[in-house]
Amino acid sequence: MDRNASALLAPLHPEVESVLATITADGPESSLKLNDLSGRTGLPTGHVGRHLRTLERDRLVRYSAGAWQPTLRGMRHAMFSADAAAADAVAA
Repeated sequence: MDRNASALLAPLHPEVESVLATITADGPESSLKLNDLSGRTGLPTGHVGRHLRTLERDRLVRYSAGAWQPTLRGMRHAMFSADAAAADAVAA
């Protein structure tokens, strides 16, 4: 039985996963503004905003002081999804 809270979440859409990966890439203390996220992911600003609200609803990111930050839950989710992707690549 997997007791990891991230395992209880439904799989994220690839675009949502890319936004989360971008936010978590610099560590838990980093924060990014919407336009910076849009530039780094290559997605339109409207898409990034919608995906951020999805991540906020799932408590994976938070909005503070004009920028978006990963939560510890978001950092764990990104770590476990990266591990799962690496395991899938090795298995293939």
